Amino acid sequence: MTTQILLSTGEFSQTWPAGTETFFLEQERDVRLLVRSVGPAASSRATIIFTHGLGEHSNRYGHVASAFVARGWRVMAWDLRGHGRSSGSRGDVEAYEHFVEDFAAVCARCSSAGQPLFLYAHSMGAQIALRLLQGTELACHGAIIASPWLRLAFDPPWWKLALARAAMRWRPAFLQSTGNRWERLSRDYSHLMSFPDLDLVHRGISARMYFAVRAAGEQALNDAPLLRTPLLLLHGDADAVTSHRASCEFFERAGSADKTLRIFPGSRHETHNDLDREQVIGEMGDWIEARIAVGSEES
Repeated sequence: MTTQILLSTGEFSQTWPAGTETFFLEQERDVRLLVRSVGPAASSRATIIFTHGLGEHSNRYGHVASAFVARGWRVMAWDLRGHGRSSGSRGDVEAYEHFVEDFAAVCARCSSAGQPLFLYAHSMGAQIALRLLQGTELACHGAIIASPWLRLAFDPPWWKLALARAAMRWRPAFLQSTGNRWERLSRDYSHLMSFPDLDLVHRGISARMYFAVRAAGEQALNDAPLLRTPLLLLHGDADAVTSHRASCEFFERAGSADKTLRIFPGSRHETHNDLDREQVIGEMGDWIEARIAVGSEES
């Protein structure tokens, strides 16, 4: 069972809207997950849960949160274990299932009875969201899956893979650099550098985490027909990190009756941080609005 420890508003430097609260969810194995929350729980028209990607943290999503709060929604976001201000070894996880279990715990804590719940997840976080939705019956009104790590857009150097395979025998937590550079993420360097907590971004991944996430991506592709949740799938066609072609493959096979694919020409890995981010964030908001309206008509 999870417990929470409330922290004072503004305790951490952040770009999130005024009134944002932060707290920790305590999980088994002494793991503490940082969660951010903004917007009234009772009067909001929907709750949106953000999940970030590999090596980053939730404080890089304040501009998206502001846009969603302006629409009257409650927004919550969390730092994955081993990321941001959550506990855990940077770039390592003992078992992939811990990510999915953590996500389920966050959803249980953050959802409100009778209020539509939506997920917005990016990159590795998007993959974890898919595995959660494919393996559970989460009461989710829609999922925005952005630049998911289903397959990488490049082949890692052979020597890195050889080191990782050797490390699996004697030191599974052995870290190597992901090699990600800012220009792979966005065409807007000044925007990327404007975020707080730049020191909390890391570029490491352990041998066991790499192989676990790679396998989970392939499994998510294989299990695409199991997804029944309304889906908005976003990707930039200039993404050099994760494969937009794999996203197209997933979309074709997804079991969701309500599904939309948007490929943004020229956009890189972080579509919400690229030059056309206002359009991307606006389309995400409009997509959620449409599904809230459908839910209101049906109720």
